[in-house]
Amino acid sequence: MAEGFLKSFDARLEVFSAGTHPAGQANPHAVAAMKELGIDISGNKPKSVDIFVADPFDYVITVCGGAREICPAFIGKVNTRLHIGFDDPADAVGTIDEIMAVYRRVRDEINVGFQAFYQEKIKPAMDQEANRLKEIVKEKYGAIASQSKEQNQSSCCGTTACCGDVDYTIFSEDYSNSHGYNPEADLGLGCGIPTDFANIKPGDHVLDLGSGAGNDCFVARAIVGDSGKVTGLDFTNEMIGKAIANNQKLGFTNVEFLKGDIENMPLPAEQYDVVVSNCVLNLVPDKQKAFAEINRVLKTGGHFCVSDVVIKGTLPAMLKQDAEMYAGCVSGAIQMEAYLGIIKQLGFKDVVVHKQKSITIPDNILTKYLSSGELIEFKEGGTGIFSITVSGQKIAK
Repeated sequence: MAEGFLKSFDARLEVFSAGTHPAGQANPHAVAAMKELGIDISGNKPKSVDIFVADPFDYVITVCGGAREICPAFIGKVNTRLHIGFDDPADAVGTIDEIMAVYRRVRDEINVGFQAFYQEKIKPAMDQEANRLKEIVKEKYGAIASQSKEQNQSSCCGTTACCGDVDYTIFSEDYSNSHGYNPEADLGLGCGIPTDFANIKPGDHVLDLGSGAGNDCFVARAIVGDSGKVTGLDFTNEMIGKAIANNQKLGFTNVEFLKGDIENMPLPAEQYDVVVSNCVLNLVPDKQKAFAEINRVLKTGGHFCVSDVVIKGTLPAMLKQDAEMYAGCVSGAIQMEAYLGIIKQLGFKDVVVHKQKSITIPDNILTKYLSSGELIEFKEGGTGIFSITVSGQKIAK
């Protein structure tokens, strides 16, 4: 139940339930109690605390039952520890109504305790970190704007002093066969071709989030024609300037580029038929806010189609960090299940994953953290980093 509440407070949180004697699945009474509040924990599977000992955590919160005793200390690396004691509702006896009354009481106690801790400690820290990450993204992608696709393949801004050996083009796909493609607008920063699956029609008003130098905007313009309109939104001055310069060369009067934050778009509601984005939302700290804004600016019946980077399975923390240094777009990626969960939670319907592609992490990175047996299991088990292209439709409230 605690995991369910924390995830409902903030989609940015990566939360795990663990214990010394974990159950195979969530208790059905707990599932029912949480469902009454609109929170689905039926898919939550508590794990053994032993598997997390090697991973560093920002917060570890112990929730012990019975006599509300202090739990045994978690021996892993932790920045902040907190103990909140509750009765164990699994000890409840009596009729179904009596048992459910205990689950509801404990559920509400957990909600109050965790909400207070989240508001006082977790949220301020996460908001501060989000602002820091935005400034980093703005700085790096501002530098990237001054380079060509070929230069970005060797270093994100042409010098190791700026960005190191990160290859920001590692996910990129070939646009050369796309109608309307403009090589000068392609910096190789995407991880799919969302316009291929976006079902854009002539006359549509299309919004491209994180429009960069304008690549997807110009492809969309070729589809909407003279009767439609395309708007690109980016929060990097250098990218906006490059996109406007590219558009001036092409002479389109129905393509515009605006500066703005995806989490708080300076755009009116119910404005766009289609929203697209290419390998950008993974860089946005609060994906729930981003998709809420997408929902707001879409017309009722409109839809989005985005290509993005997600994670499947549990990557060891240090491996994830090393992978981020190998491919910049990994930074900010969340679990695919959580990503799709945000979309569905916000009310989008007909959510479809059209395409997914795995990124190959070199063995010289994997073998730093995995034994030969673990390496084989990792490669065969479906765990890893993927680009996906997903769409969803906005329906009337």
